[in-house]
Order: sequence, then C-alpha cells, then structure tokens
Amino acid sequence: MNQNNVIKIDLPAEHVYLPILGSCIKTLLGDVSGLQQRHMVAYSTELAVYEACTNIVEHAYSNASGRIEVTITLISTPTCLVIDLVDYGAGFDISAVPMPDLDEPQVHGYGLFLVRELMDEVVYQPEAGRNLWRLVKSLRVRA
Repeated sequence: MNQNNVIKIDLPAEHVYLPILGSCIKTLLGDVSGLQQRHMVAYSTELAVYEACTNIVEHAYSNASGRIEVTITLISTPTCLVIDLVDYGAGFDISAVPMPDLDEPQVHGYGLFLVRELMDEVVYQPEAGRNLWRLVKSLRVRA
C-alpha cells in the first residue's frame, strides 16, 4: 500500500472540526483515475463519515471532551476507500438501535441509518475503553 494514500488525523471530538474530514476524503478521491460519479461518491462518503462522527461526539462522549482518531485509506485492489474511526468514549449495542420509521418524520434517529445506506460496509466494534468504526466505500472506476 502506498503511504501517500493514507491520511491519519487526530481530531478533538467537536462538531466544528468535522468538516476537515470532508476535505481529506475529496483529496483522496481526486487521485482516483476514472472514478465514476466522483461528486456523488464524495458527497455520500462525507455525509456518512460526518454522521458517524456526530454520533461519536454526541453519544460516545456526550458532553465530555475526547478525541477521534481517523485513518482514511485509499486501497487500489479492489478499489475502495476505508475510513477507520476510533474513540475512547462510551460504547453501545448497535443491534439495539431501531430502524427509523421513514413514514413518520422525526428529528433524530437517522444517523446510523444513513451511514449504513451510504456505505458498502459498516462495522462497529466496541472494546474495553475503545470503539472502532470501519466504513468502507467501494469505488467504481473506468478501465
């Protein structure tokens, strides 16, 4: 793996810092030759990462200070973008999060749903004192 295709960031777990991730995602995707639907892929990936990080800020740390360790990796074969998010806040049981009722509008509760819908793979692993999110977006490229 080319180290130029890996970005590591250690962010304060605050909403104001989350847009930095969008710039990193756009930059890495800009290096993918022949990427189909580049703008849509970048937007959907940014939104999923933003939603996951928002949940970390609001739920894992819930009014406590903390950090989010982010590793964004562009893998060439198969072509995909892998985003690992690590926090040291409170974990949760992902299987206990209900699917939002899309027929009944609500203010909250769409974040995890959006992450799952926008990414090709979503893995959440709570461990003692640490939580890992792995978000994977497969990339279609023209040969």
